[in-house]
Amino acid sequence: MSRASRGISIIWVILSVALALGAAVTAFLQYLEVQTHEEWKAKALAEKAALEKERTDTTRREIQDICRLCGFPFEQEGEIEKTLGLLKDRVDAKKNLYVLPGKAMALWEIVHAAEINYEIARHRNLNAKGFKSQAETAAKSSGEIVANYGRLKDEEINDLQAGLTKVTDVQTEDVRRYELRKSTLESEITKLAQSKTDLTKAQNAELLDFANKLNSVDSALKELVKQEAIFHDLTESQGRIVDPHQDEKYAFLNLGARDRLVRGLKLVVFVREPGGNVRWKGEVEVKEIFPESAKVSITETVDRFDPIIEGDIVFNPLFSTSRPKKVALVGEFAKTKYTKEQAKTRIRNLGSIVQDEVTDETDFVIVGESYQGDPNFDKALLLSVPWRPHFEIFRFMGD
Repeated sequence: MSRASRGISIIWVILSVALALGAAVTAFLQYLEVQTHEEWKAKALAEKAALEKERTDTTRREIQDICRLCGFPFEQEGEIEKTLGLLKDRVDAKKNLYVLPGKAMALWEIVHAAEINYEIARHRNLNAKGFKSQAETAAKSSGEIVANYGRLKDEEINDLQAGLTKVTDVQTEDVRRYELRKSTLESEITKLAQSKTDLTKAQNAELLDFANKLNSVDSALKELVKQEAIFHDLTESQGRIVDPHQDEKYAFLNLGARDRLVRGLKLVVFVREPGGNVRWKGEVEVKEIFPESAKVSITETVDRFDPIIEGDIVFNPLFSTSRPKKVALVGEFAKTKYTKEQAKTRIRNLGSIVQDEVTDETDFVIVGESYQGDPNFDKALLLSVPWRPHFEIFRFMGD
């Protein structure tokens, strides 16, 4: 064997020995590592068990205290089931959401709720202490304010009482003046009321006297109008009442067809008293005509105690037994009972003549509206022709 070959063999031997030694060292180190790991693991498990026991005991006490504070007291661990039963819904809802068992989660919930309640209570306590301090400060300040307020109020009350006294004095004086004025006014009112009563009595007496006079004048005026309507002297006696029947409201006249009498003619009934006075008694209307007489209805009686009797005189200013009367219409007749043409027709039916102008032959003038200033009216006054308003004469013309 050569020297070089021996050197290579030695090298391989050294390498083999080195590898074997390295493997042995590695195996030994691995053994040591395994032993160390097992010891560490056992130690860790022991520490974990101790820690878990301490944690369990401590946590149990804490949980017991917290549950007691939360209203779920228990003395034995077995009683926690009762507490857990009260939280079953929460346990069932959350036990699948965490790795921890449901019971532990429920206890954690209780602890968490207790911590929240504790924090709330602590904050409330702090707030209460703050409020108490503020209240004490405010009470102290309010005491001072109340003391000053009372003093100020006493002063204000004194001022008000003084003002009230002044007002009362003024009011008393005003009341005294008011009563005096009131008494004076009441006395004046009484006097005025008495004067008013006396004046009213006198006025009523004057009014009554005036009314009586007015009625007397009105009656006299009506009588005068009636008399004037049949011409003031009544010199023409047209006819007389014959055989009156007052109860049946009819009578007869001593006038007939020979006297130019017409149906529907209205006549005034009157009587001529001694001395020439005329008393109007009523009205009649011709209903039936005979040759020498006529039947009339009694349409009006002035006084039921002075009835129409035989011998009473009848008269119509538009009628004459001896000749046709000549009548003139003066003024406007647009708003009267009869128009001018209707009035002319009725007057002609009574046997009279209608003139267009007033002449010295005119027997009677009927005036309508707006007659004043009419030349015919002025002429009638100049010739002294009798005249009357339309509303007084149209009643003699029938309906």
